[in-house]
Amino acid sequence: MTIASPPAPALRRPLLLALILAMATAGWLISRPPPSFEAQILQFLRDERISGAAAAYGHIGAPPTLLAFGEAAPGRPMKPEDRFRLASLAKPITAAATLRLIEEGRLSLDDPAPEAGPGITIRHLLQHSGGWDRTISFDPLFDHRRAAAMGVAPPYRCEDLLKIAPPAEFAPGERYAYTNNGYCALGAIVGRLAERPYEDYVRREILEPRGAQGLVYDGAPSVVHPSPWPAYVYPALGPGGGWTGTVEDYWRFAAGPLDPRATERPSYAQEGREYYGLGWRVWPDGALSHFGAIHGAYSLVLRRDDQVAVLAFNGRPHNDDLAFARLRAALAQLGI
Repeated sequence: MTIASPPAPALRRPLLLALILAMATAGWLISRPPPSFEAQILQFLRDERISGAAAAYGHIGAPPTLLAFGEAAPGRPMKPEDRFRLASLAKPITAAATLRLIEEGRLSLDDPAPEAGPGITIRHLLQHSGGWDRTISFDPLFDHRRAAAMGVAPPYRCEDLLKIAPPAEFAPGERYAYTNNGYCALGAIVGRLAERPYEDYVRREILEPRGAQGLVYDGAPSVVHPSPWPAYVYPALGPGGGWTGTVEDYWRFAAGPLDPRATERPSYAQEGREYYGLGWRVWPDGALSHFGAIHGAYSLVLRRDDQVAVLAFNGRPHNDDLAFARLRAALAQLGI
């Protein structure tokens, strides 16, 4: 039987050094902290081929941290004060105005919503349970060609599109189905009860007291949002998607007083799962969120405990829900 000789002394040192180096490298990989929030946002922009973004985050009651990434337009760096189309981040704003009218005694959650249709209440509209399901039929707001074919000629507002909304696909209050129709109707209801334009009531009663008066209804962004939509589509985004502004202004809105009814759980919501309350998505850990997505624009708000974060992009990711999950994981680096 042959017994292998031990390595020659000249070979032992390189082998030992290689082993030490391998162990040290493995330990470094294990202990290396995850990428910073800033690094994750930059990687997100590269992966999604989005030009730029802005962020505002921090504790309620203190000035937020403001960041800018990439470009606002070709050749122009993004600035924290740039204005974005905020898309469906308009819905928490409209919900806040509706709940303010309830607080003032002009409205109740179970009042009928004649602007929406028979059997539909204010609660149904706020919770996206009015009966429309755009996965079954269509969303007039995002199908301007069909709107034109149905006789709604531009320029038009969302109230004009509400007139051609498809019939309800399920009984009001039966289940959740995200829709822009309901928030369009809520804007009309706010204007009717406030006896002044929807945007005027929102500005005076909701935004100005929070120092968020820089948010503008049907305003012009300062960033380039690449989109095939004709210009006449944007005014029709209405109370469900028509606000523009900076991340700081939206942060000030979102960090403001929160009506406790906003987290109301619908009867059809599953225990232990997230659900859509009254203008906000409510998560099992108590966090509130919303995201907005249209051609060339994506935005996100997260409110958790005493912290709020707002992100806005001048581009839309390939998958809205996966993007939200990824960005929320990045915000976890900040403890939000």
